[in-house]
Order: sequence, then structure tokens, then C-alpha cells
Amino acid sequence: MTWKEDVALLEQEGNFDIAVFLLEKVIEDNPDEMDAYIFLLYRFMDSSLDNTCYWANSNDPLRKIKEAYCEEKIWHGYAVQAQKCFDESYAKFSENPAYLYYASKILRPFYWFLGLKIEDTLLENMLNKAKSLGYNAILEQNYPNHMTNDSDTIAWAKRIMNDPSLKEQLATKGAAAQYVIGEDFYWARRILDEEKKQIQ
Repeated sequence: MTWKEDVALLEQEGNFDIAVFLLEKVIEDNPDEMDAYIFLLYRFMDSSLDNTCYWANSNDPLRKIKEAYCEEKIWHGYAVQAQKCFDESYAKFSENPAYLYYASKILRPFYWFLGLKIEDTLLENMLNKAKSLGYNAILEQNYPNHMTNDSDTIAWAKRIMNDPSLKEQLATKGAAAQYVIGEDFYWARRILDEEKKQIQ
């Protein structure tokens, strides 16, 4: 198995801290492995949000202790590790459009939550630079109103579902790709399913 498959299995099992451990080892052994940094940034963001949401909605009698443990892990573990991961990866990959696109999309909505020392304008500039270099330009073309099924919307959905670059990202960038571009695939699939129903 590849390290990406190992990470996917660990995530399916809910072993997020072990996935972080594995990703840090991958980076230590292969410091130019850009996807490992992308996976790791996503894992820090997702684990931080999931821990907080889980304990906020829990009726566990030990909730307060577990909540305090998770808060400690987020602020003194994930936040520190995420900042290091971002600083290292940005220094290496700040000219790579895939990195710029994924890192900005992963971190921009939640960088403040992790307490990262990153300006929102930097993340916005990263995304704009990736777009100016044409990365995932298809997602920006004629973005439809998902409530309609006109010919433009259907054409958009078909382009999304058949685009080889997007398919490659879903196949190689794991949960990070599901988070970053998965919604577009979700809507494209729904639009095409609705069109099929209308034809039948």
C-alpha cells in the first residue's frame, strides 16, 4: 500500500492522530512530498473542528474532561504543528498552483480557529494566484445556479464530472480533495441525476 492508502484507512478507522503521525513521518522521509503537506494541513483543520463539534454535542458524563483534553490538543498540539506545516510548505511550494489552491481553500475559513499566524489576505492572494495560473479554472467557468436545470447548468455539470484533472485530484488528494472540490462534484451529480429523471 502507498502512504495515501494508509492515511485513508486510518481516517476511516477514526485514527486521526495516527494519520498525523504517519504524515509527519512521510514528510520527514520525503521533504518535497507536496501532497503530504496538503493532507496534513487538512488533517489538522478537520481534526480540530471535529473534536470541538463532537464534545459540544456530547452527553458523555466525562465530557468536561474530554473537552479540556481536546482543547489542549488543539491549541498546544495541532495549532503549533499546523503553523510549522504551513511555514515549511509555503516556503517550498509558494509557486505551485496546486499547493496554493489547496492550502488556501483548506485554511482560509478556519485559520483563525487554529490561531495560525497567517493573514487572510495572504490566503486570498494564494488562491487568486492559483486561479490566475489556471488551476481548476473549470470550477470557475459559468458557475451555475444549482436550483435551475437549464442547458448551461447541465453543460457545467457534465464538464465537472468528465474533467480528467478533477478526477485525478479526487483520486490522489484524499479527504483534502473531497473537502476542497467535493461539493462541486456533489452538485454536478445531482444536476445530472435530476436531468435523467426528467428524461425518463
